Order: sequence, then C-alpha cells, then structure tokens
Amino acid sequence: MVTKAMNTDAIEKALGEPWADTRARLEAAGGASASHKELADALYPQFDGVVEKHGWWVQGAVVAYEQEIGRRVPGQRADGTFDVAVSRTVPGQCDDIITRFAFFIDDGTLAGVALDGEARTSKTAKRSFWRADLEDGTKVEAAAEPKDDNRTLLVLTVSKLPSAERLEEWRSDLKELLHQL
Repeated sequence: MVTKAMNTDAIEKALGEPWADTRARLEAAGGASASHKELADALYPQFDGVVEKHGWWVQGAVVAYEQEIGRRVPGQRADGTFDVAVSRTVPGQCDDIITRFAFFIDDGTLAGVALDGEARTSKTAKRSFWRADLEDGTKVEAAAEPKDDNRTLLVLTVSKLPSAERLEEWRSDLKELLHQL
C-alpha cells in the first residue's frame, strides 16, 4: 500500500491535477528505477508554461514521489544527506541581522562545531547572506530578507548533515540561535 506524501495536497493545487496523475507521470518517466534528475527532467517540460514556478513544483513533486517509494525521508536530499532550516521574523534591517548573527559565531564555532575556513558574506537585491563550511563537512547559511521597513525574515539552514538524528539536533540548536537574536 502506498502512503500519501505529506506535501501532495499543495502539489495537487499548484499543478492543477490529482496527485495520482502526477504520480503516474513520474512512473511513466521511469519511476523508482529513474534518478531524481531523470524524473525532474521528464516532468519539467510537461508543466512549462502551464504552471507558475513550475520548476519548483516539479522538484517538490519528485521529492514527494521519492518519499512515497521509500527512496528518501523528509529532510533528505537526493545524495542521502539532510538539510534543516528554521526561520523567524526579527526586528531590524537585513545587514544588521547578518552582523548580529555573525557575532554569535565570533569564537569560530557554531553549535560546538568549528568553522572550516572563513565565513563569507554576500548580498543580492533581495537578500543578505552569511555562509560558512564547518569542519564536520556541513554547511551553514543565514539568509536575511526584509519583511517591511523594520523587520527581517531570517532563515538559518544547515546542509550536508549525515543523518536524520543530526538534523533534529541542529534544528534545536538553530531555534535556540533564533531565540537569542
């Protein structure tokens, strides 16, 4: 018996078809024997020009399918590693929030893990970023995006985690960091 992946209701709404139809498209594209990329490449043109942000929704559909067939669990990437992200709207401007976040990592560690090299900052028209590699192979990103003149959405992401257990440990650590900000 196939269980329905958690996000298929949103995928159905966005793609404008029942999940069973999208699932059938993925099975016709090779199903469980096809790679993530092969499935996405097959589904992508079917929704091009039909669905807004179709690439994003196609990726979500492939991930949901992979969860259904047992290829991955929630939070797991195609390479087997895990990502976790937490967010919070905080008072202040983007650049100030990134500076405040960097202050917490001033000793060269994050959640007890040392940085591997220097942290990097960058900026786009929409967001300010702080990124770093950690000695255990994980990667950390803080992304700040203005919500209005006085508030910023801060998203903290840790990627390349080796297990779901580490994902939950990091989720707790990141929530604590957000609370401190």
